[in-house]
Amino acid sequence: MAEQTIVFAQGIEMPPDILAQAQQLKPAGFTLQLVPPAASAAEIAAAIREAEYLTGFPRFLPDEAYTEAKRLKLLQVLSAGYDYVNIAGARKARIPICSNGGANSVAVAEHAIMLMLAVYRKLVAFHQNVVGGRWHQGIPRTVNIYELEGKTVGLVGLGNIGQQVARRVKAFDAQVIYYDTFRRSLAEEGRLGVQYVPLDTLLATADIVSLHVPLNDDTRHMVNAEALGRMKPSAILINTCRGEVVDEGALIAALQAGRILAAGLDTQAKEPADPHNPLLTLSNVTLTPHSAGPTVDSFRKRFTNGYANIERVARGQVPRWIIPEMRDLFPEATTTA
Repeated sequence: MAEQTIVFAQGIEMPPDILAQAQQLKPAGFTLQLVPPAASAAEIAAAIREAEYLTGFPRFLPDEAYTEAKRLKLLQVLSAGYDYVNIAGARKARIPICSNGGANSVAVAEHAIMLMLAVYRKLVAFHQNVVGGRWHQGIPRTVNIYELEGKTVGLVGLGNIGQQVARRVKAFDAQVIYYDTFRRSLAEEGRLGVQYVPLDTLLATADIVSLHVPLNDDTRHMVNAEALGRMKPSAILINTCRGEVVDEGALIAALQAGRILAAGLDTQAKEPADPHNPLLTLSNVTLTPHSAGPTVDSFRKRFTNGYANIERVARGQVPRWIIPEMRDLFPEATTTA
């Protein structure tokens, strides 16, 4: 059988070691074609016109890019989120879009825990004081400095990442409640040690609200002024999913007014961050540059999962991890996720 082509759309500049992983883990019988990170939509469309598979982080492509790619069998994204993909265009061509199967779930979960601890223990402020020769100056030792033990952590979304966060939070002897549009079985809730509650209840009772939902029409600005108003003044918000899940203006107002205690944010509405964004100046905000998912370890898992899915399709099997918005086109895939 002739070799089939996998087009790898980088989306962003990939370090040499990650590109080396992509080549080393590629299964036999496939050719890997790298598309530069600065490639235009037209250039990506040209690359996939004669290819069987598209993977990586492809930017939004017009409908015709998919409908004209007559040999394309699968779009395998390497991220948990897929809001940058033209789902409608892929649907027209009946090309399944698959997520990364939780390959970066541990990385993001660890990052979420890190932000919880960094916010609670004022890590950034203390670091800046020490290197600036100020020690405790201006930061009282016990004011608004907390432990994770005994707190109630509310997870908004209990997918692959949310479940990994739940497991790790339980190790801190914290209580975990969750809200998701799909409630898990009582057996699964028991195994994870989590309790389902309505979203309003979660917002009103959680000491830490941690967001783990995809960005779509239903979740855009789901954390708005009303939602923030339901949170306790002592509560903190952690966001490691997508910036636009939060109404940033409402969050800034809540933080400035002390309506919530603090926030730890890996994502913002505009990325890279606008240098004039008030979030950059608030002392009760800890920021990271959308860096929760990319690790050396997670990329190995991403390529392993992605290539395994490509091999399934090459064998004539149904792929795993088809996104919910396309499962109606591939009902036979619902039992293989």
